[in-house]
Amino acid sequence: MTTPPPSDDVPNDSEPSPAWAPPDAAASPIVPPAPAPDVVPPAPAGRRTNRFAVIALVTGLLGLIPVAVGFVIAALVQTGRRGEKGKGLAIGGLVASVAWAAAVALTLALLPADVNESSVREDGKVAVIAMRPGECFNEFEEGPAGMFVRRSPCSTPHQGEVGAEGELPNIPYPGEKEVAAGALVVCQERTDFLLGSQYGPDLKLHVAPPDENAWKNGRRAAKCVMLYAGSGRLPTSLDQTLETRSKDTSELLPGDCIRKWEDYGIHPLVPCDRVHQYEVFAVYTMHGDEYPGVEAVEEKVSEGCTKRARKVWGANPPNDIDDTAYVAPTEQSWGYGRRIVICLVEGSPEPLKRSVVPH
Repeated sequence: MTTPPPSDDVPNDSEPSPAWAPPDAAASPIVPPAPAPDVVPPAPAGRRTNRFAVIALVTGLLGLIPVAVGFVIAALVQTGRRGEKGKGLAIGGLVASVAWAAAVALTLALLPADVNESSVREDGKVAVIAMRPGECFNEFEEGPAGMFVRRSPCSTPHQGEVGAEGELPNIPYPGEKEVAAGALVVCQERTDFLLGSQYGPDLKLHVAPPDENAWKNGRRAAKCVMLYAGSGRLPTSLDQTLETRSKDTSELLPGDCIRKWEDYGIHPLVPCDRVHQYEVFAVYTMHGDEYPGVEAVEEKVSEGCTKRARKVWGANPPNDIDDTAYVAPTEQSWGYGRRIVICLVEGSPEPLKRSVVPH
């Protein structure tokens, strides 16, 4: 029996046919796949500056303190939540606001203690109660609202001068009439020496007592006004018109420079640019019915002069001040109603050669 041959007449020992390939497979080279391109992450967008931070800085620099602080807080909250820029700007606005607040506080601290919102009128006149001893004025007027004047340099012709001030006792407000009566007594005692001026016969005393609001706020100083009723005007400050340049202890005023302290009570004064031993920086009156005793008086006077020294110089007294001194009322002078305290400074290590008391 024979085996039939293959249908395509191909001998049995021929090679097997290769697998099928596309017609152009033999002519096309194998190209490896292109490498994937490097993936570059997109650049992050720039952080936005918080607009409240900008406003905080601007308002802080302009001194709009409450507005600036509000924007500072808002800016700090938003920059933290949103990742925005501007934290430094907000802090800058806060620093500027603090600087403005410090400047305002310093300005208020340097104002007279009894200055209030009604001390200066729209026409520029100032309330006498807000003036300092030694200040001169023109256009004096007195009415239900108090005494008002226009400040004037003492070196030019003027109508009058605040001759002194006297502090009334630290008690509950006793009433308008009682305060006025006490202020008159204090001012008569404090300005009696000015009647020794060559203009003394024509000087009239007017008293500006503290009102109830000032009293309750701790401002109990009465201002003693010397108004010139003669012809013409005063040419200079009253202390320059005194017929003598020596003063009794009770006549001394802040700014008086004393060449040498005399135990008998009459002290020679000199211009403050000359050598002197003492300068008066405060004068005030003690109050009370009975003499409290030597030790109690000295303790109270020491405290009173220290308090007034801080008011005059703050925490930085002049370097040429050695120490403060005081003259306290004795039991005998207390009985006669003379209770004035004189607070002084003494030079160190040499005598004073200039005024150290602000005028």
